[in-house]
Amino acid sequence: MKKTVFTIVSLILVMAMVLTGCGSKDSGKVPALKKGEALELKEWTMNATAWSSPNGATVNVTAVPNGYAEGQSVAFCVRLEGEDVANVECLWDGSVYTASADLNGNDGYCYFMILTAADGAKSEVAINTPTSPSDNSLINLATALNAYCEASVGSSKLDGGKLIVEEGSIKIQLPFLTLDTGAVACQKTALVLGYNGADFASQEMKNPTGDESGVCVMDISGMSFDIPAEIEDDHQLTLRLDVTLSNGHTLSAPAGTWYYLDGQLLLAVG
Repeated sequence: MKKTVFTIVSLILVMAMVLTGCGSKDSGKVPALKKGEALELKEWTMNATAWSSPNGATVNVTAVPNGYAEGQSVAFCVRLEGEDVANVECLWDGSVYTASADLNGNDGYCYFMILTAADGAKSEVAINTPTSPSDNSLINLATALNAYCEASVGSSKLDGGKLIVEEGSIKIQLPFLTLDTGAVACQKTALVLGYNGADFASQEMKNPTGDESGVCVMDISGMSFDIPAEIEDDHQLTLRLDVTLSNGHTLSAPAGTWYYLDGQLLLAVG
């Protein structure tokens, strides 16, 4: 019985030592800076989330220093055309520095980390700039946030009460940065026929998918629309591309304009 009790106690002690050893591990903490060792960054990451309106984004940065000494600090600095547009003191959690900056949709941003050592010595680290880019979408925010659509009709004809697009195409540019960092897609794509300033008919199309740059292209040649039974001279038909994106934003672009003259439907060019 005594042997059994001794064995159980021994096992408990061994387990306690193992658990204590596991608890003492602190792999997430950075080492203390040695005397005379310069403060540097070992690594960093950046990402951004678009605002609900497509005219800006919140840019986030996480940085790991080579060590820590009481009194040191790091700031996240963003410049545009040589001027500081954000200078945010980073938060330190014992492992990493983090900061966020709200930026309007502009192109040409430069990102830096300003390091201040415990002795007051300052240094600047460029983490994403046009001359040394790590993420071009964050440098050129306006371009990354931009979404638009285009449509064109090269030729058309009137046949049996129908307007037929003989040659035409549409192009949709999806935004690269999004509200929830998920990819934006075309949710509804339609061509709308207008008559004398009012919508007359609409025809939905298969939603096109974008390439790596978010560009969607689709041929609309052969599409046809019923037109009003009675059209008088100087009356006008228009074709418009409407796109609803999965983030709730809508895009629109003119595709063509036709004038009815002497029994002929004429496509306006330019």
